[in-house]
Amino acid sequence: MGPDIVKLLPEFDASRLQEELFALGGERFKPQATYSEGEITQSLTDGWRVLSLRGPGGDPERTDPGGPGLVDYADTPLMQMAPYTASILKGLNVPLRAVRYMTLEPGASVAEHTDYPYGLPVGWARLHLPIVTNDHAVLVIDGVENRWQPGELWYANFGRPHHLYNRGSQPRVHLVVDCYVSETLLELFPARARQEMDPTGIMFWREEITTSSDELRALTGPVTVPAGFIEAYAEPPSPEEFESAGADLQGTLRVADGRLVLHMDGLYESALVCVGEREFRPLCWTEERTMKFETVNGVPRISFRYRHGSYHTEIVRSNGPGQNDL
Repeated sequence: MGPDIVKLLPEFDASRLQEELFALGGERFKPQATYSEGEITQSLTDGWRVLSLRGPGGDPERTDPGGPGLVDYADTPLMQMAPYTASILKGLNVPLRAVRYMTLEPGASVAEHTDYPYGLPVGWARLHLPIVTNDHAVLVIDGVENRWQPGELWYANFGRPHHLYNRGSQPRVHLVVDCYVSETLLELFPARARQEMDPTGIMFWREEITTSSDELRALTGPVTVPAGFIEAYAEPPSPEEFESAGADLQGTLRVADGRLVLHMDGLYESALVCVGEREFRPLCWTEERTMKFETVNGVPRISFRYRHGSYHTEIVRSNGPGQNDL
């Protein structure tokens, strides 16, 4: 799927980036948080802190990267306080998700981990724009040490094992830009890196398709959801794994704020975004998971789909009371 670590084409004025960062003030930074299966969890890692310029609902208090939910990504009020940084983000011309300053204080470290689902095959990427660093602040990806410099823009495959540490005397601060995968994103890569990519294995972002209230209301009601549809997978599940993740879950589909919403008590709630032909992805997510509404031989049904690059699998359930496998 192409190289795992790539220095992208743009470079920016490190001094202007630093001026805006320092003007915002370190007291605004808050502990980093993660998002998984609808839960926001504050990191227990000391010295790993975040200031959010863009996130779910534009809430500056949220330091997590977001995930399926009821509110879309939006700029926080802090974005207006960093006009040069905002102009860089606009100039990248990519569909943005979360944008966060992330600082690792002197002496702090983050243990080895992998981010999943992540990468071009599942439709989103994480870019790093270093702002403040030192030679002893190191990001290790698959055993390779990286010391990216202020003003550079980098892509890395964070689906690989990685960890970081700062053994220097000053904080290490990166602007971390999460975005959906688009043709404009790939234009930021050097030609040689693009040549190594297989476009058939890349999941490209699609704009939301406006759907009328009547069309949405016709899809509402009780729904049976395969457990595998809301599971997180580090590796693409086989059809058998996707099917046998657990007992089916009962939920409802309703309309709220002009979008279809899938709700399962205590387990999952997300607005759904139409990407065409009655296929919907979760809001703040990619087409790694979608629901496709169809009528076959007069029977309404939903295909619950998982995708990873060119691979896909699905589970079909009838849509309405008394659902059964089809």
